[in-house]
Amino acid sequence: MTATTSVRWHDPVAAVAHLRVAAPEDVTAALEALSRSEPPLGSAELLARAYAWLRRYEGDGDAATLARAQADFAAAAYTGPERTVVGLTLVLCALRAALRGQEFQAVRERATIDSIGLDETAAALLHGMVDTGAALTDDADFDTAAAFVRADELVARAAGGPFAWVAVALRMALLTKRGQDRSFYADARQTRAQVRAMLDAGVTGEQRQFAEIILETVDALGSGQRGETGDVIDSLQRLNGLVDRLPAAAPSTSTLRRYIAAGAVLTGVPGAEQAQRQAADDPGLSAGERALHLIVSGVGICREAVERGDADRLARGVNQLRRAYDVAPPDYPHRPLIDVMLGRFLCVRYELGAGREALDEALRRLGRARRATGDVAHPVWAFAEMASAHAYRLAGRRAEGREAGKRALRGYAWSVLLQAGTADAAAAARDVVDDATEVARWCLADGDAGGAVGALDAGRCLMLYAATVTMGIPARLHALGHDELARRWQTGSDDPDVRRDVLAALTGARLSDVPVPDVLDPPSLDQIRTALRAMRHDALVYLVPGRLGVPGAAVVLPNGSEPFALSLPSLVQSDDDPVRRYSRLLAARDAGEVGGGDGDAETADPVTRWRDSLDRLAGWAWRVAIGPLLAETGRWGLSRAPRLLLVPMGRLAAVPWHAARDHDGWYAVQQAEFSYAPSARLLCENADRTPIPQDGSGLVVGDPTHDLPDARTEALAVRAAFYPDAELLVDDADDSGASSAATPEAVLAWLRRAGRARPMLHLACHGAVGQGIDGSYLLLAGRARLTARDILEGRKDGAIGVVALAACTTSVPSGAFDEAFSLSTAFLAAGARTVFGSLWQVPSDATSLLMFMAHHYLRAEGRRPADALNRAQRWMVDRERAVPADMPAALARRVADLDGDDLSTWAGFLHLGW
Repeated sequence: MTATTSVRWHDPVAAVAHLRVAAPEDVTAALEALSRSEPPLGSAELLARAYAWLRRYEGDGDAATLARAQADFAAAAYTGPERTVVGLTLVLCALRAALRGQEFQAVRERATIDSIGLDETAAALLHGMVDTGAALTDDADFDTAAAFVRADELVARAAGGPFAWVAVALRMALLTKRGQDRSFYADARQTRAQVRAMLDAGVTGEQRQFAEIILETVDALGSGQRGETGDVIDSLQRLNGLVDRLPAAAPSTSTLRRYIAAGAVLTGVPGAEQAQRQAADDPGLSAGERALHLIVSGVGICREAVERGDADRLARGVNQLRRAYDVAPPDYPHRPLIDVMLGRFLCVRYELGAGREALDEALRRLGRARRATGDVAHPVWAFAEMASAHAYRLAGRRAEGREAGKRALRGYAWSVLLQAGTADAAAAARDVVDDATEVARWCLADGDAGGAVGALDAGRCLMLYAATVTMGIPARLHALGHDELARRWQTGSDDPDVRRDVLAALTGARLSDVPVPDVLDPPSLDQIRTALRAMRHDALVYLVPGRLGVPGAAVVLPNGSEPFALSLPSLVQSDDDPVRRYSRLLAARDAGEVGGGDGDAETADPVTRWRDSLDRLAGWAWRVAIGPLLAETGRWGLSRAPRLLLVPMGRLAAVPWHAARDHDGWYAVQQAEFSYAPSARLLCENADRTPIPQDGSGLVVGDPTHDLPDARTEALAVRAAFYPDAELLVDDADDSGASSAATPEAVLAWLRRAGRARPMLHLACHGAVGQGIDGSYLLLAGRARLTARDILEGRKDGAIGVVALAACTTSVPSGAFDEAFSLSTAFLAAGARTVFGSLWQVPSDATSLLMFMAHHYLRAEGRRPADALNRAQRWMVDRERAVPADMPAALARRVADLDGDDLSTWAGFLHLGW
């Protein structure tokens, strides 16, 4: 105490020097000495007292202590060198406060940094820290674009110096936060790549600890964006272990603990929301931080209540969310999200009997959220519209509900188009189809079949659509006079701000040369009809499965009249419907499993069980859908067999509908021509592609892995008979005159050729499908993979004529059925006019015959591709089939052994496109 009382507080040099090393009790004594009211403290003494408050804050972490320090610093007019020390300490303490969830004002901290005479590097480093603090605390004045400019400048300035890794770390934190707030998935991916690079470079100590924590954080975020709850929980558990190694008193430790707890609540870990409720009552936290904890707690309670049907618990959760809204600052950026969540859960309360007042509150809150989000670019806009749609339907405002649902689907399209890569687009699209189907069912219930067509298509193939849209963006921007924006796109298309500005430009004006009327909407009914007529299809047919209490339907759009819905009461999906049973047996066949069959078939081998199931599926497909559909087309007065373009929704895409069998044993393919479409969007784009004459040239790939002799025979036969000028790619060991090995690079080089026709591509090789964006691939020379993503992302301008995928599972999606991302659709989106693809592992001997006959009808008889495959399949089932003269003996010898009633030999192949 004696030392403290002898300090000359009016001398900042002496005061700061003393307080820098003072024990807690000496800091207390200093504050007592500097708390007199008479005479008033001078400027230097105010600065000294500010520093004393800061020293106390370092010990007690009390937000009120920091506020006193900030007030004294602002009041102190002293401008000597010690102001730099105190100001620097003040900013660092403010950053600790941000990590603790306390009040943080970035504008104030920036002003402090700029006023205390720091050198440029130190000031830039602090500004970078303040940007991170502002992002993490949802500061209303935070400017994302300006923060990234400063972050990039800081990384360049600090390169090679002792703070280089800190600069990189600050930028990674900004990326992670931006990706979370804007649902821009590439940010998490980019951060992960940078962290992996740090770890691979062998960083140690504090840097390695930080890198491991960031890695688990972005992994949890990425898994959450992809809907992989189990992976989120695993990442949170690993993150918890890493945090256990941090100092318990460190501000970052408490921050990470809070976010781990929040993640646990949102992933449904039992009991996790209690800690969030307790944190929300901490008076030391900022209003925004308290609101965040109330949001997490309220959502956790409400979700559990909905699962249980517990009205009382749901009421408690709703009250938590109401508190969150009331606690949040007026400029809190997540206020619209709170209103949306409240609106959704209030609608559930209404359905559980809470009364009309719950629904009225839901409508008020959702209306406010929609006004606050403004337009489709807001990350909450689509959710606000869809929640409003449900509320309108409950309130009996059916038309308003349909329109709000359609607006929500536009928002989902924006979100997918905003993503920078194929994998990110797939993740963003994963939940769209459920809402699209819901809106379509509303339209059908209201007698609006045209609206159902638009809604169903709005939820399909958004990832593929995104790839086709982004290909032509530079030309579209130039056409609209946005030359500078085109330049920004070409140099920074991964930047979400650039993508947002581009999408705003494209959706804000009419695009005269775009094959769809609006970038965010599916094509109009007139455009679809025009495409159908151009491609000689009589009608587009969506097969929509029913559910408990709601019948299935065929939504039919004829090429010259109005759409209508054909009720299909037996087309209902359940946990054990025929399609699910068939799919399980197909999976068991592919895995070689024993057992798992239905009834007496359980004793048979996996292949026999699956074939029996496929046979039963063919009869079921006729009864529930194809029979009624062909009965309907029989009333159209056509002078030939109908030509139908099918879009099966959901799991119905696993069914070979063209192989449906009637009661007399006739197959649908013998009564009509069937094609398949991933979506009307891609249909319309394909309809505009320039025809490519078949002139005998192209590319033929045969048995590149040197273990498919039937495929090699097929490839050589197809080339010799129909495409004598085609290039031939096989494997390195081949002596058949191939130009080179069939590597992925060689095939992609052919696909990317500029200024040269690409009439035909025939691939006779192994195909495989698994889960994930790279799950679909062809196995080429050296067993190298050519993935669907390679094909899609390597797309160039210009069409390809016919792509014949004589390989296994090339039309099986590697993700959600309605996203329809497969090798077949990747080729279609990459410019192919026609694709032949397969639904299962096809037998190579029978496939060789089918493919040869398809090319025979295409080239020797000049048939359209759809008709060519249709005739080839009819030839396969015809017991009186004739062997054409152009079929080589090596294939002709197999014809006698062909069993056309074995659906596995021919029914797996589909036609897409022209």
